[in-house]
Amino acid sequence: MTVRILSAADVRSIFTPRLALESQREAFTRLGAGEAVQPPRLLVPGPDASVSFCYSSRIAPDAPAVSKFGSVNPANAARGLGAVHSVITVLDPDTGAPRAIINGDSVTGLRTSAATTLAMQQVAPDARSILVVGTGAQARAHLDAFAVTHPDADLQIHGRNRAAAAQIAESHGATAKHDLEPAVRGADIVVLCTSSLTPVIEDAWVTDGTTVASVGSFAPDRVELPPSLLGRSTVLVDYRPSAVTDAGPVVDAIASGLVTPDRTTDLGALLTGADSLDRASADVLVYLSVGVGVQDAAAAEVILAVAEARDAGTQAHLS
Repeated sequence: MTVRILSAADVRSIFTPRLALESQREAFTRLGAGEAVQPPRLLVPGPDASVSFCYSSRIAPDAPAVSKFGSVNPANAARGLGAVHSVITVLDPDTGAPRAIINGDSVTGLRTSAATTLAMQQVAPDARSILVVGTGAQARAHLDAFAVTHPDADLQIHGRNRAAAAQIAESHGATAKHDLEPAVRGADIVVLCTSSLTPVIEDAWVTDGTTVASVGSFAPDRVELPPSLLGRSTVLVDYRPSAVTDAGPVVDAIASGLVTPDRTTDLGALLTGADSLDRASADVLVYLSVGVGVQDAAAAEVILAVAEARDAGTQAHLS
């Protein structure tokens, strides 16, 4: 049994932000059309606020089964390691035998940021000022993704580590913002790329017409934006079945009666026209991304097609 192994470098050479965007458009369009096979995500809590996860999906019933297994370990910062580690396994659609093993970290950053910018194309295509909060891999990936979808926007970044924020700003054509409150108040789009257990911005900072995206509230205990903000916002989610149970701010807002599940709109339904957003120009919109397996399935499909055409990666024998 021969398996193709693709490293982070292999993925980066193939999976550009533009290709990632198109893969996520297909992923959420298929999900919205009911064509993808999308079982629930699995979360396994661990020590020191860590959590392991498993996403599985098929982009279509006859497509390869794809599964991503990994973990988020906030304590890794003190170890000099990244917080997120994962691998993606692709099975042959006919035999079920392993076909490829792909570095998952590189895919996650690109597919998550592509999904965010895909959503922003639908709800804030003319945004002129975009603030990214965080200094990790997701923050960097989002700056790269917005450079594709909003090329004329003023990109900004804020992080508690000012030196890291300044370094990222310099390498990504952005401006480092030291004071978070005025930066939030002045931005058209605010993207939160942390894994914080508590809100990193305040409800009062978010002005009329702002769009706020949260990609770090991926579990019930991750609440990087105040749930009260959802009570006065139009709410868009990547996938309602997982958002109402796993996105911390949504879970809290529903529990407190600020939001009902039917007040949330799926990105896939928006793309297919099955649903629409009734948003006035002064309304705040919040987009929450938990992440779904079909994103990895769509990404793996395009990555593996190019890798096989180029004979990229390493061939390994498992039997």
